[in-house]
Amino acid sequence: MDNYHPKSWLLNSVNWFLVNIWNPYCRTKGIAETAEAWRIFDAVDTLLTYQNASGGCSSYEPTRGSERLEMLNAAEVFGNIMVEYDYIECSTAVITALSLFNKHWPDYRTAEIKRFKDGVLAFVKRKQQPHSGWYGNWGICFTYATMFVLECLESVDETYKTSLYAKKGCDFLLERQRPDGGWSESYKSCEQGAYTEHATGSQAVMTAWAVIGLIKADYPDIEPIKKGIKLIMDRQCANGEWKQEAIEGVFNKSCMILYQNYKFTFPLKALGMFAKKYPDERP
Repeated sequence: MDNYHPKSWLLNSVNWFLVNIWNPYCRTKGIAETAEAWRIFDAVDTLLTYQNASGGCSSYEPTRGSERLEMLNAAEVFGNIMVEYDYIECSTAVITALSLFNKHWPDYRTAEIKRFKDGVLAFVKRKQQPHSGWYGNWGICFTYATMFVLECLESVDETYKTSLYAKKGCDFLLERQRPDGGWSESYKSCEQGAYTEHATGSQAVMTAWAVIGLIKADYPDIEPIKKGIKLIMDRQCANGEWKQEAIEGVFNKSCMILYQNYKFTFPLKALGMFAKKYPDERP
């Protein structure tokens, strides 16, 4: 990994750190009191080396070979493993992270960050599918990636009312909301490249993804959001947990993976966002 830096993190790790730890810490402690701000600058410097010619970002290094190398792929299970590819989740995570970074350090490498974000954003918009969703590579599938995109668009002030891309992304989600208020997507979406509902019905985690996307996009009608939140609440057990439902994770198109904490992380995030945005509403 030629671009590895010992004092930096990979793309999604940086985004997670900035959003969940650094931003709240800065609000409570004050940036002037933080002793290791250089770590964030190292991370941002590293992010700026990851952009591909397409404008998008891969997971740990820029693409360094041709897709034709897949002809040498000896794996019976994994697809697209011989070189790094552009990923919607990684690309959008970079925009979200850098947008948050800009709020705290607007004068650091300003022009370079703007060029980088503009290139990534153009890539993300080009990748919107004809049905208006985005294909996900690390979670199932269109629901997952569309959440990432709506979050990143919001970070650059593009929402349902101001961005055709955000509006179409919301419409994609709403067209697939089930009568019970939830969303349900099968791993077959990843294999076939087409949205496929899961045979078992609505899933709490995927419902949370859709709700998070709609809230981030500032979708103006609260009712479909309330229906999704109600389903999430109804699925919560008496001890506070959510039971494991259908599998939510994927990598390399056909390898499904169970992320045990997704059933806690995303429902809690969706519930928290709803409570913050609509403090007087009850599902």
